Amino acid sequence: MGGGAAGLAAAIGAARRGASVIVCERMPRLGRKLLATGGGRCNLSNEGLSAAVFTSTSRVLVSSVLARFDGDAIRAFFRGLGLEMRAEEGRIFPATNQASTVLKLLEIELRKLRVAAELGFEATAIRREKEAFVVVAGDGRTIEASSVILAGGGKAYPALGSNGSAYRLAQVFGHRIVPPVPSAVPLLVRDRICHLLQGLKTTAKATAVVGGRAQGTAAGDVLFTQYGLSGTAVLDVSESLSIAVHRAGRTDAAVVLDFVPFVSRSALAGKLARRIKDGWPEADLAAGVLPERFGTVLGTLISQETRDPGEAGARLAEALKERRFGVLGTRGWNEAEFTCGGVDAREVDPRTLESRHQKGLYLAGEILDVQGPRGGFNLAWAWASGSVAGRGE
Repeated sequence: MGGGAAGLAAAIGAARRGASVIVCERMPRLGRKLLATGGGRCNLSNEGLSAAVFTSTSRVLVSSVLARFDGDAIRAFFRGLGLEMRAEEGRIFPATNQASTVLKLLEIELRKLRVAAELGFEATAIRREKEAFVVVAGDGRTIEASSVILAGGGKAYPALGSNGSAYRLAQVFGHRIVPPVPSAVPLLVRDRICHLLQGLKTTAKATAVVGGRAQGTAAGDVLFTQYGLSGTAVLDVSESLSIAVHRAGRTDAAVVLDFVPFVSRSALAGKLARRIKDGWPEADLAAGVLPERFGTVLGTLISQETRDPGEAGARLAEALKERRFGVLGTRGWNEAEFTCGGVDAREVDPRTLESRHQKGLYLAGEILDVQGPRGGFNLAWAWASGSVAGRGE
């Protein structure tokens, strides 16, 4: 159940071993979310794919799945469909740079295997009756099956199909849900600097900090917005902050930004001190180091009472190298790339992905509490887990 990446991989895997397969999808067409991945380019996988990059309630399960269907197997799977691929800084894309190419080849394979599709099928109930499962849609349609693969996704991008409804279906059979929170998501920050620099994008290093402890660091773009911070560096460290704020209710979460990661603090302090001593206007102190608009905020970063050039330079360097922004929350599911949380992965057989609570029920993809970083890792998990679940062995 579910016509996204994991569901389509599972359907193909099951049909190839001779099973009669029906894909149930709540949207009017298959693969809606797939078309949006990688900015429409479909970042299929990553050359650095390994269990070590994922977080989960069961690292054993992730290792087991990737041992059965690794990065090489993912590339072989798509080559078998006729897809040409290329690597870009470790990320694997279709040679066409179009997600629609990937979906087209998957649909062609489904037709070859005579896999049926029930579209607009919003499953509202599932029950076990004797030797079969009965799946009921909101419009009254029912489907009976000897086995069911739940691949309904998480909660990210609900407009594209994954709205978290599949969690309720898993709970029917006693599965525990690790509370889902948005991941790879912009952060809500209340800081005057964000207002003054709204719309500015710069390169920086971001560090997630919870309770005074660093949780992760990433380098990349930082975008100042009316609500706080976004950009690739922020998205890449957002998971632990989202967990802290939404799941744990922490009020001590912060993101610390180094706006000048290419210059040491001592070197930056010396440069700024010389400029202050030479009488440079405040707005020009960071010229040649930071975007021009930073000149509008430099005065807010150090005390106006600081007169000594050396002390002023050191304080300003510290503010630019270690600027702390308290995190109040995150943007919502419509702006989150991934879901962190889901069905407790310890409740699934790591070899087959069959439920430990219900024989014949399998789970794959983002519905499970397995999440990786940006860069094709989560889509790779969808292909791998869907294929393993589809094999059922």
